Amino acid sequence: MKPLILMMPLLASGCANFAFNSNLDKENFDEYFKPGRVTIYDQADLAELNYLYLGTVEGESCQSDANQPVPNAGEARTLARRRAADMGGNGITIDKCAEYSDVPGCLKQIICYGQALKVAEQK
Repeated sequence: MKPLILMMPLLASGCANFAFNSNLDKENFDEYFKPGRVTIYDQADLAELNYLYLGTVEGESCQSDANQPVPNAGEARTLARRRAADMGGNGITIDKCAEYSDVPGCLKQIICYGQALKVAEQK
């Protein structure tokens, strides 16, 4: 009798018209992992690679309020890598990262500038 009582909620829920909705989306995954497909290269590495220059990219990290964490260069580089991937690139060189204070909208800001590249696969 006890096992039957324990199984009744399972049986009742199996007959219910239950739907599961989630915010998980393939596009969200693709967007999240996009920077991981872009390699950061040093200028010295480019001499040995076959690549195509796609354009200039930048990424920023901003502290818009005193209660937010301070900006960091890693976040700015990741955004620059995402923008390189949006251009069809799989590589990037970071030229420099600069820190600014009291710019409109940000108490502190770090911007990283770089070049998006399409690097040919090595055989």
